[in-house]
Amino acid sequence: MEVFYGTEQVISEELLFFSKARQHIDTCVDSTRPSFAIAIESIKRSFVDARNRGVRLRYLTEITDANISYCKELMSIVDEVRHLDGIKGNFMISEIEYLAPATSHQKSELAALIIYSSVMEIVEHQQYMFETLWNKSMSAERRIRELKQGITTHYQTKVIEDPDNVVKEISRLIANSNDIYTCLTSGGMHYCHNYFLETRKELLDKQKKGDHKGVRYITNIDQDNVKFAEEFLNAGMRIRHVKNLPPMSFVVSDKEMAATLEKMDEGRMIQSLLLNNEPAYINRFINVGQFLYWTCPVQKSQRDGHSKWAFGEFRDFATYKAKVNGVPKKIITADNTSRECPRCGCIDKRNRKYYQYLDLTP
Repeated sequence: MEVFYGTEQVISEELLFFSKARQHIDTCVDSTRPSFAIAIESIKRSFVDARNRGVRLRYLTEITDANISYCKELMSIVDEVRHLDGIKGNFMISEIEYLAPATSHQKSELAALIIYSSVMEIVEHQQYMFETLWNKSMSAERRIRELKQGITTHYQTKVIEDPDNVVKEISRLIANSNDIYTCLTSGGMHYCHNYFLETRKELLDKQKKGDHKGVRYITNIDQDNVKFAEEFLNAGMRIRHVKNLPPMSFVVSDKEMAATLEKMDEGRMIQSLLLNNEPAYINRFINVGQFLYWTCPVQKSQRDGHSKWAFGEFRDFATYKAKVNGVPKKIITADNTSRECPRCGCIDKRNRKYYQYLDLTP
């Protein structure tokens, strides 16, 4: 293993590395490096010459708004460019050599030193590292499309351990949602009432305009939280009573999920909250929320109320779909529809009983 110093020597070693490759060159660099691959003509030419010799070129980096133009140009020079969030390492591997420029990830400056090795054990180890990262990445085309659409792909899991910040994070999650399920302990309803009632009401306004799919609660309604449940229902939110709740309270939107194991007795503030925005976790918790809300059995005393909620859910969903597809909506009252003759308008209870209409047409 050798170390070379000075920016001129670093560039010289990179050019030599490219010239010696015969099968493949795999490059893994942070978001500050693509600009150098295009702006420094000798390096750009080394990519082009290697590809013209039949060398397979793969380029892995973090594609951002700041480097997207360089990445697009790289896509026309190398065989494939892919994106991976948060890359901090800089290295290149061919079939026989390993090269690693030492750079500052915060500064767009040329490397002042570079590490070189032709030891096959090191080359193979770094090749394994590259393949692991490559398999976790996404195509450059998809990442560029997401940047244009404003979609976040910085997936992370974090734990919030300050009660005030927990409230801020949950409020943000709620406000940014297009659809939301909330599964809470009895005490959780009290906590939610204390800190998030107004935010939820804002979502209901969005739902009425067709800009949100709904606010759904899953909880165990008891003497301690019934008054909060009633207030939520009166505000227009939908609540499902489930006797056997999961051990974890959670709120999940179409973009993010938050969870805690704390009981929140008497509305006590959450001390520790887990947040995650990875699609696999979000889909998992959405499936749990949907299962609890739609398929868990309802006690007999609650069927009438849940039936009304289901019809209301269908109405809201139909209204939302109609607006999206430009279909006009007309609400017709269900009063006497089973007793009214469609031809003459006669309303008679015998119409319903015998499933035939009295013809009173003159």
